[in-house]
Amino acid sequence: MEAAQILIPLSLALLVWGVAQNVKVGGGRAAKALSEYYAERTEKKTKQETIGEAVAGKLLSVKTWEDHLRWAQRGGQYVGQSLGGVVFQSLLFAGAGLLVVMVNPAPLSLLVPVMAFAYPLVRLRSKANTVRKRVFRTLPETAALIAAELAAGTAPDVAVARAAAIPGPLSTLLREAVEMSRGTGRPLFSRKPISGTLVEAMGASGIPALHAFGSQLDLVASKGVAGAALMSEIARALGQEYRAKLQSEVEKLDSRLVLVVALFFFVPFVALLLFAALNPILTVFLEG
Repeated sequence: MEAAQILIPLSLALLVWGVAQNVKVGGGRAAKALSEYYAERTEKKTKQETIGEAVAGKLLSVKTWEDHLRWAQRGGQYVGQSLGGVVFQSLLFAGAGLLVVMVNPAPLSLLVPVMAFAYPLVRLRSKANTVRKRVFRTLPETAALIAAELAAGTAPDVAVARAAAIPGPLSTLLREAVEMSRGTGRPLFSRKPISGTLVEAMGASGIPALHAFGSQLDLVASKGVAGAALMSEIARALGQEYRAKLQSEVEKLDSRLVLVVALFFFVPFVALLLFAALNPILTVFLEG
C-alpha cells in the first residue's frame, strides 16, 4: 500500500513533466505579431493548443477569453500564444496541484488544483484589464495627435496611420484597422453602403467608448475641410471627460483611505478601550 502511494504520485509527476517538455512557449516575433491579424497568427496549432481549445469550449466562454487574450497581446503580453495554449497551461498547473491532493488528502487540499487551474486565466484577465485601462489613458492623446495632423492639412487616413505608428495598445488597435484595410482593399472609413475597417475594428474591441471614437473618426473623415475643427472639439471633449474621471477616482480614493484607516486604527483602538473598561467588571463576575 505504501509503495502504491509513492509510485502513483511519482508516475503522475513524470507524466506532467513529459508533457511540459512538449509545451510550446510563446515568445518571439513580438514586433511582427503586433502588426498582423491575431486570427492569422495562430493558424498552425500544436497538439497542446488543440487539447486546450477543446477544454476551453467545454468550460469557458471562448469569445470572452479570446477577447481578453487579444487585449493582453495588444499590450505586448502573451505574444505568439493562443487561448488553447493558456488553457493547456492551466491543465498542467491543475495536474501539479493533484499531486498535493494525493500526497496530502486533506479537504483543503482539494482547493489546490482548482486554484492552480484558475491562476493562468486570472492572470490573463488581469493583464487584459490593465491594457484596457491604458487605452482610456491614451485616448485623449491620440485624439489630440489626429486633430493636430488634420489641422496641418494631412488627409484623415494618413493621420490615423501616423497615430497607429506610435507605441501603445490603442495605436495597435488602429494599426489593426489600417492593416485590415490594406489587406482586404476595403476603405478605412465608412462609405455607404460599405462599412469602414476602422469602425469595425473599434466595434469589435468590445469597449463602447472605442466604438464611439471610431464612429466619430468616420464622421470627421466625411466632413472634409471642416473635419479638422470637429476633430479638435472631439479631442477637447475627450480630454475634459478624462480629467473628470480622474477627479472622480481621486474622490473615491479618499473615501477608500478613510475606510482603511477606520478598519486598521479606529476599530482596534475602540476595542482596546472597551476591553480596558469592561475588564474589571468581567473579573468581578468571573471571580464571583
